[in-house]
Amino acid sequence: MAKTGLDSKTIPKYSMAIPYVGAIIERENNGTTEVLIQTRWKPDNDPIYSGTLEFPAGTLDKPYENIFDALAREINEECGLKLKRIKQDSKTQIIHSNKDDAVFGFRPFCCTQQLKNGKPWIGFVFICEVENEPPKTHSNESKDVKWVPINEIKAIFKESPEKLFTLQLPAWKYYFEGR
Repeated sequence: MAKTGLDSKTIPKYSMAIPYVGAIIERENNGTTEVLIQTRWKPDNDPIYSGTLEFPAGTLDKPYENIFDALAREINEECGLKLKRIKQDSKTQIIHSNKDDAVFGFRPFCCTQQLKNGKPWIGFVFICEVENEPPKTHSNESKDVKWVPINEIKAIFKESPEKLFTLQLPAWKYYFEGR
């Protein structure tokens, strides 16, 4: 390790940001817009935020995995649902140069970043629709997955934001500003 002037007690636990993808999942139900909410449940590796409400999200932990494939994978892994559509979807075609590579650009609904404590998350959040099936908890990292009217989540956001996963608060702020 290069000399940094820090001893082993002050070296940060994380040396790089952790990318993630998240989905605010909407549906219309009897004239009411609902969002999919689950309880974050990671008491062993994230006790600070365990028990807070969150939308499905997960780490981009596969090199070169297309972000849209990762989004679909996380939705399926966390709540057993299949991604149907990304709202406000915007992306370029895949571009190749003469160097055996491939890239593309995309615009998420918003991005969030953890700036202090917690983990050094930086993420891309999309607004999505899923196939009309009942959600099922498929992960041991979440529980109580359910559809909730957006007005209920908006009230929690305004009156008790500590009940929501802090990393996702900026996404909720943007989301509710548009309503």
